[in-house]
Amino acid sequence: MSVVNSYWESTKNKQKVYPELQGIYETDVTVIGAGFSGLSTAYFLAKQGIKVILVEQNSVGWGASGRNAGMLTTGYKNSIMSLAKKHGINQAKELLEMSRDCIKLVDQVAKDENIDCSIDYNGGLKLAYKEKHFESLKHEKEYMYKNFKYETEIINASNLKEEIDSPLYNYGALLDMNSFSFHPLNYAIGLSSAAEKHGVSIYENSKVLSINKENNKFIIRTQDGSITSEHIVVATNGYSTYETHKSLTRSLMAIDSHIITTEPLDTEIFKSILPNNRVASDTKNFLYYFRKTADHRLLFGGRVSFGQQKDSQNNQNLYEVLRKNMVKVFPELSSSKIDYKWAGTTAFTMDFMPHVGRTNDGLYYLTGYCGHGAAMSTLLGKLISDSIINESRLENSLSKLKLKTIPFQSQKNLMLNMAENYMRFKDIIS
Repeated sequence: MSVVNSYWESTKNKQKVYPELQGIYETDVTVIGAGFSGLSTAYFLAKQGIKVILVEQNSVGWGASGRNAGMLTTGYKNSIMSLAKKHGINQAKELLEMSRDCIKLVDQVAKDENIDCSIDYNGGLKLAYKEKHFESLKHEKEYMYKNFKYETEIINASNLKEEIDSPLYNYGALLDMNSFSFHPLNYAIGLSSAAEKHGVSIYENSKVLSINKENNKFIIRTQDGSITSEHIVVATNGYSTYETHKSLTRSLMAIDSHIITTEPLDTEIFKSILPNNRVASDTKNFLYYFRKTADHRLLFGGRVSFGQQKDSQNNQNLYEVLRKNMVKVFPELSSSKIDYKWAGTTAFTMDFMPHVGRTNDGLYYLTGYCGHGAAMSTLLGKLISDSIINESRLENSLSKLKLKTIPFQSQKNLMLNMAENYMRFKDIIS
């Protein structure tokens, strides 16, 4: 049966229901948002004996942390080559190292805390959509090894069918064995249990209505409670609200991404579409990304449109477009039923880079993952926790990036429509 709900939600481990925040509390640190970012921050703080309260307006992993494709991939929206050109080779090197370290950290936390989240270590493919894209991938491989000794592998057209059986990709691919896959919602559930074990108090269905600072203390209020703390960390990313996080929301553009998952596939078809069970994405601006699941399904996602269309989660037309895209990639799935379909919201910044930092009034934030937050969010949570524990400034290549206000916020929909048309045009001509 075709339903609008998440595959991850339907296959998750047992999930604890946490209480609503009721009453008046004091703590060392308040963390807002129980996705990977907030859970990681709270977890690493509590491991060092810091008293933490974490509040979530829905449930643990409800947002993009439990709705992504479960792909732990290296890199950023911008290539390391472009970042080196803009920021210099040394900063690009640190950004690359952070990109690798964040995946290792997810793996380490999962092992340390016995989190059952189905981590698979088969690597990731970047598929050339056009011949000139393949030339760029070859240049990227050479550049990354020459400047950083970072090893990837070029898959030529003659060997491509050993990786993917699709008429849409005929030129080649770049293989990065540092990319993994996992069950994202189970990781969030496991991380919440680990955080609670170390002393974090978690409250669900507790939307923050206001944040104020009085006598060098932060006070957050929900409908039925309040928390006073020395530090506050906003970890709401694409789900930030203007009413409580004005300085952040003015610097973020929320964009939905949609995902579908097929019924269990015939064994031969399942083996043939991605023989080596890698995670995969292509080189378009309106990219496709896909992977297989443990129960023989194909999970297929992409940005069907920019922005947040009205009732995007239940817009059947958007899912139908995505299904047609899937069939372009894998025609043999034309008659396969879609068992799951859902949407999640990510946040984009002006420079297409994630940001971690502290506002002038002392509010910590980690945000703007631009579709690459599944891995990076855990590391940024650790960096913020280290800064709070050591009473030190955030000093890394991401914290050096200025979080710029996006202009013409009142015309957001018009801007997104223009950006969408531009990106589609680039996919045609580039």
